[in-house]
Amino acid sequence: METLEKFTGERMSLAHGQYIKALVKRAGEIDKDRKVFGASKHKYELNPVLSIDKIHKFESEYNIKLPEEYVFFLTMVGNGGAGPYYGLYMLENTIKYNEYKDSMSTSAFINNELKKETWKSTMDKLEEADDAEYDEIMRQVYGGLMIIGTQGCTYDNLLMVNGSEKGKIVYIDWNLEPEYGPYLTRMTFLEWYENYFKEIINGNNVKSYGYIKLGKEEELINEYENAQMENKRNILISFFRFSKLKSDTVEFLKYRDEKFLDHLRVELLFKHNKKAGIEMFDSLVKGENLEGAVLCARRMPDELKDNYYMEMVKLLYNKELKEKNKIIFFLTDCKSISGKDLISFGTDEAIEKEDRRTAIWAISKANDKMDYIEQFISWMHCDSYWIAHAALQGMAKEKNEKLLEAYRWMWEKYKNDSTMRSNLEIAFKNNGIDIKKKI
Repeated sequence: METLEKFTGERMSLAHGQYIKALVKRAGEIDKDRKVFGASKHKYELNPVLSIDKIHKFESEYNIKLPEEYVFFLTMVGNGGAGPYYGLYMLENTIKYNEYKDSMSTSAFINNELKKETWKSTMDKLEEADDAEYDEIMRQVYGGLMIIGTQGCTYDNLLMVNGSEKGKIVYIDWNLEPEYGPYLTRMTFLEWYENYFKEIINGNNVKSYGYIKLGKEEELINEYENAQMENKRNILISFFRFSKLKSDTVEFLKYRDEKFLDHLRVELLFKHNKKAGIEMFDSLVKGENLEGAVLCARRMPDELKDNYYMEMVKLLYNKELKEKNKIIFFLTDCKSISGKDLISFGTDEAIEKEDRRTAIWAISKANDKMDYIEQFISWMHCDSYWIAHAALQGMAKEKNEKLLEAYRWMWEKYKNDSTMRSNLEIAFKNNGIDIKKKI
């Protein structure tokens, strides 16, 4: 039997099919507790293969030519079953999940020339379209694709049967957000399929499989040296796949080149070499890259976070820094969090409302939050809906006569708001009052 590291025989042969089956089996043995996402669904089991006649019938019915690698898989490995995320659909079920299945034979809208602007304008048109226009646009979007599996929620795995990506895997979110188009993995069907099980066998994380660059540690380091800026970022992200890193890789991560990559290096070091991570974080938070420090702070081991509590409080009030939410979330991870350190931030109306809302939530986690009960009541009376909502939720568990007065006022103000009233019911109940019985 071929080594599971690499198949060197004739591609798409009987031996190749046996090799792929062995990959699936070995991955299932390693993940015996089915901890890998989706494994409890497909259980590393493959369905019986299809005859070539059935495939030809399918192709004739939908006027398409299935990619060669996919046909090989269906006839020599299995008609769906085990695979990335929740696995692969059987061929006949690819139609079940394709609302515009007749578009498979048309030209591919999704290809390597699809611009962000084109995707956005098309999705914007969907928002305004009537039923007929909507169907016309969706038939265009569905052009040349098959839905062969799902990642869960609204995310699906597509196999392109036409266009520049024919025979390759594309990911799509059917929420069809204008800002986020399809993701081209650039992997052929078999590359995508085989590498998934190799990652599991090698002990690598497959949580974001297909979105993250593959490769061994040494390969990634060598590629990094001559990579363009954005590709350098993708290479560093790839190291998150590994459960352990070699000492040479740790030394590579300790080297700083581009500031916008500092936070990724620190996050990786926090995971694999705590001492080296703290040393680099120290240099960032002391002035070398404050933005980088903010971005990676929460990845710090929890037992060390209180050591940097006051440093992060200072950064919260640094007007030049963005990502205030990340700082606040870090502070809530600290045992020493205190309302007195956040109250000025939460009451400053010049600060973005979303950041203030997060600060109010954080103050409600502090041991001294009752020292600021008057301020919470003031927030409950303010004109901003979400500020009032955050203040209500922050105090809902407390029993206090002053709070009851604020709750009664809010009950009247938000008498037509089910969201706010459901929270108020909880607050009243925690004060021994069944507000519904009093109505």
